[in-house]
Amino acid sequence: MYKDKEIIYIKALTPVHAGAGDGLESVDMPIQREKHSNIPKIEASSLKGSIKHSLYNKFKSNDNTIHDNLKKDLYTIFGPEYGEDYSSAIGFTDAKLLFFPVKSATDIFKLATCPYIIKRWIEDLKFQNEKFTVDLNINVNSAEYINNTEEEKIILEEYIFEKSASSMNINLQNLFKTINDLDTNRIVILNDSDFIDLVTMYTEIITRNKISVNTGAAEGTGLFTEEYLPAETIMYFMVLGAPSFNENNKKTSEDILNYFNNTVDEVFQVGGDATIGKGFVKRLGKVGDKDVKSKEC
Repeated sequence: MYKDKEIIYIKALTPVHAGAGDGLESVDMPIQREKHSNIPKIEASSLKGSIKHSLYNKFKSNDNTIHDNLKKDLYTIFGPEYGEDYSSAIGFTDAKLLFFPVKSATDIFKLATCPYIIKRWIEDLKFQNEKFTVDLNINVNSAEYINNTEEEKIILEEYIFEKSASSMNINLQNLFKTINDLDTNRIVILNDSDFIDLVTMYTEIITRNKISVNTGAAEGTGLFTEEYLPAETIMYFMVLGAPSFNENNKKTSEDILNYFNNTVDEVFQVGGDATIGKGFVKRLGKVGDKDVKSKEC
């Protein structure tokens, strides 16, 4: 069905709440997470709906209407607003976590990742481009870290990590550098288990208060907690293009990806709490433009 695909990278400019409904544990409104790993994610449906909504608002004129030509392309690509005359021609995968910001005793924060995250990222890069041939073997023990600086120890939150005997392979460093605006000096690779602990315990938890519409004051029983992915989080998702199903507006799969790249703003909003400035993300560059090839790590 989908003939063209492209990986898109996003950085959280503000905390992001892609909600998973009511929580059963300590957080009333948790974020979406992968069931098997507990790693945060953003569902494809949340992404697609947010992007379609942002385009709809972008195209609206002062009288809250959209020009017919703009509406025709929007509905051809993202699906009609009402009815089931035809399917959308664009698809999205879930946004996967690539780097998680963690408070550091130096550099303010580090961008943490782990071998599991990197390996599945490379699998997605190969899915995007079958000619992509980087293969990496990354080993890091618990309570250790890998990066390309000379620090012998680092402190992340209240944990101390020793520098691993393993080093960051030049192929991996070059791969990181293909992502635009990524500060590679902040990157640290942790053990899988240590990384899972950090993304489980150190998301932002904010206590909010329900405000009475009638009085404008806080309601005594309105306290609730809400979870957010912190600002500086870096994620990626894949945009998929298929030939359009609208017989009155035929487009190729390449046209679909070009439409996404040319019309979706560099900064857009994802998830809830837009009225209090949450969920704004910035598009970064894509990997795959450069031939980064290696047969071993």
